[in-house]
Amino acid sequence: MSSNNFYSQIREMGALRNLLQLLAIAIILMLPFSKPSRILEGWALVTGGIIPATAPLVFVVMMFDVLMANILRGEADDDQRRILTRVIRTNVTLGAVLIGLWLYSFRDVLLR
Repeated sequence: MSSNNFYSQIREMGALRNLLQLLAIAIILMLPFSKPSRILEGWALVTGGIIPATAPLVFVVMMFDVLMANILRGEADDDQRRILTRVIRTNVTLGAVLIGLWLYSFRDVLLR
């Protein structure tokens, strides 16, 4: 796949979806370093409080986007259907990684 084709496929999904997916990737990259606890200050507040609290919200928004893409795919032409299928696959893949890492970051709290 050429890089021009890759960037055009990214652009076809739309700016808001791309920003949502970039936010999910940023949270995915930060979640392994988060240590949720009750008392947080400074950078620990971001990694231990804000990032773990934001991850499920981003997951839910991504799954709403999957739902809407599935609905829109029913009446779409072949080209739009291909784009929406890519959106669904990307969101489900990123969502699975996101929620898996979120659960991993809470393993000490959940598995006591």
